[in-house]
Amino acid sequence: MTWRKPTVALCISALLIGEFSTAQEQPQNDQRPRLAFADYVTEVLRANLNLAAQRTTIAISQAAVTAASGRPDWSLDVGVPGADLSNHGFPLTTSVGLSVPIELGGKRGARMRAAAADVSSTTADYEDAVRRLRATAANAFVDALGARQVLQSKNRSLAQLDRIVNVNQERLRVGDIGEIELAQSRVERDQFKADVITAESDVYSADLAAAQQLGNPDKLAANMPMLTGSLEISTRTFDLDELVAHALQARADVVSRTRAMRAADERIKLAKANLVPDLSASGSFSHTGTGSGDFLQQPDNTISGGVSLNLPIFRRLHPGELEAARAARTQAELQLRSAQLAVEFEVRDAYEQYQAAARRLSVFRSGLLRDADRVLEARLYAYQRGGATLLEVIDAQRKSSDVYLAYSQALSGHAHALVALEEAAATWQVSF
Repeated sequence: MTWRKPTVALCISALLIGEFSTAQEQPQNDQRPRLAFADYVTEVLRANLNLAAQRTTIAISQAAVTAASGRPDWSLDVGVPGADLSNHGFPLTTSVGLSVPIELGGKRGARMRAAAADVSSTTADYEDAVRRLRATAANAFVDALGARQVLQSKNRSLAQLDRIVNVNQERLRVGDIGEIELAQSRVERDQFKADVITAESDVYSADLAAAQQLGNPDKLAANMPMLTGSLEISTRTFDLDELVAHALQARADVVSRTRAMRAADERIKLAKANLVPDLSASGSFSHTGTGSGDFLQQPDNTISGGVSLNLPIFRRLHPGELEAARAARTQAELQLRSAQLAVEFEVRDAYEQYQAAARRLSVFRSGLLRDADRVLEARLYAYQRGGATLLEVIDAQRKSSDVYLAYSQALSGHAHALVALEEAAATWQVSF
């Protein structure tokens, strides 16, 4: 029976030579359009419906500036103050008058400055929406790549199990093992196929979620893009104090709160200006006809004019607008301080999470993957010579599968942590 060993040895050698290359080379039959990271993020920012709706708020606030620049309308009065309804010859009188309101205290300028401050704050809100959507798009991209990474790991493990089954079929043929060992290896392989099917479904779901961000129903069906890139990126080093300082200065939500506080200052100035009384200048021309009979007279033309001044007595006794503006200023200041505190917390937390993700990834890259491969190879080599059982080989294969799956998850975790840190610090040097 010594002729069996070379035959089995050749089968195992084929397994050892081909297991990694075949597992890594998956057929690329998907003909969907490819989309790289930078292009995907750009397209999301261009086409996302929620962001498009957010952009309209800027146009609305800019329209408010135009409205604030308007002056009070003039008033034109045309009438017949005197008419002879009894037909006794009473002279007919007609008149035309013009009233021009005059705002004092710089009300128009104060309105325009307040409205312009609102535009500035609204623009910062939009920029913050861009910051958050960009991170959302990046995370969706990472999820898609991560799902494919997991599928690749599972396909790699399935290929290993396929080869173990093939080897056992050959060993059964030459009488080196019994039917139970072959059946056991088949059970292990077929059970793992269910995991692969689940991973394939996860890839589709991740692609679908990423396509939803593109704001086009066509992207959810036949034109769904395949996102291309790699999570195999280097870990990076950051200075925490620099990140915090940059975020406090550049993050759009902090900028928005700062501008909101300035807008509140302008509202206080506007409220004070509204307490200044306004003038109204008026003038009129009146013409009285000659009349007849007992009312016969020479025609008469008169011009009159006047100035009126409204007295803001009750507005000064009950300055609700000014009190509300001052309260809004206090609220804006508190919201700014709250935003600054939240930003610093987010940056410090994201920094720590990234450091942990980078350390986890370094564990795999420092030799864990290589050691897992070596253990599996040693078990297969021993199994070839009868020095290991099938259970030991399967156990080694499971550990190798777990290690590569954990590595795939570590890659995704590192990428997500990087996106979170860049988002929190208002920097953006991300590429996959």
